[in-house]
Amino acid sequence: MSCEIYSFGEPLAGFYAKDQRRLSQIGDFHMTWGGDTSNVVVASARLGRSSGYITRIGNDSFGRGLMELWESNGVDTTNVIIDEESPTGMYFVSFNGERHEFDYRRKDAAARKFGPADAEKISLEGVKIFHLSGISQAISRECLEASFVLIKRARALGAKISYDLNYRGKLWSSELARAVYLKTITDFADIVSFNEEEMEILSLQGSPVEAVIEVMNMGPGIVAFRRGSQGAILGTNEGIFEGKAKKVKVSDTVGAGDAFTASLLCCNLENTGTQETLEFALRAAALTCTATGSTEGQPTRKQVMDFSGGNPVTQ
Repeated sequence: MSCEIYSFGEPLAGFYAKDQRRLSQIGDFHMTWGGDTSNVVVASARLGRSSGYITRIGNDSFGRGLMELWESNGVDTTNVIIDEESPTGMYFVSFNGERHEFDYRRKDAAARKFGPADAEKISLEGVKIFHLSGISQAISRECLEASFVLIKRARALGAKISYDLNYRGKLWSSELARAVYLKTITDFADIVSFNEEEMEILSLQGSPVEAVIEVMNMGPGIVAFRRGSQGAILGTNEGIFEGKAKKVKVSDTVGAGDAFTASLLCCNLENTGTQETLEFALRAAALTCTATGSTEGQPTRKQVMDFSGGNPVTQ
């Protein structure tokens, strides 16, 4: 199958606490699906664009559940490698309304074993945008090396490279992350997303607007600065645009940034103007926050277009 958007990274089975106590106190969870780059392709598919995922998963119940998630949303799984020896990764999370507490189980997970040899074999037929994140690179040395193989292959096919820094301190040091970020941004990236923490890691000075300009000066033509409940800033060759977050009743915020990123990619494929793209992405992010879990609230295109900013619709 030919796809416009391909994404590479780590999918995870998630277990959400059903109340707001700390994980050490929880006895009741419900299951969901996560992984930032997986969230992006699911969101893109729901927004009407063809997308495919690149990863390794275990031949276990969690791997089969992820396959069902992708296939039920129209995400192509041709490039999902089934690992007979390693398990699918997982995480546990609680949310108290303001902050999340995460506990990961990914040490020997299949996704971490995706290496350069795998990257050389997979299909990128039809690719227009290749997306990855800092997490895709941080989970293992093999994945870091594979990321650059995939980036170079996608670039050779004329694709744009989308990069979400998505720093995780438990995976690598800020010094190593900074070096990889700068290499990826300056040498390859066309679309970049980052936040305040990553602004500090990159040693960017000044205001968020100035940070966006500084990253654009490194080469990317589209740069987004996500500000959570404060909204976002989006820079393109049309200028720098600022948008406020949309008002919703928040159930959970995990996955909102991924829905925002997916919206940028979809709008780019449709040559949507910068202001309209930012508005669309902020709506999609807000709607994602109305359900618990990173994919449950991801909206369809119609839901995004019908959403005014205070009254989410259902479909």
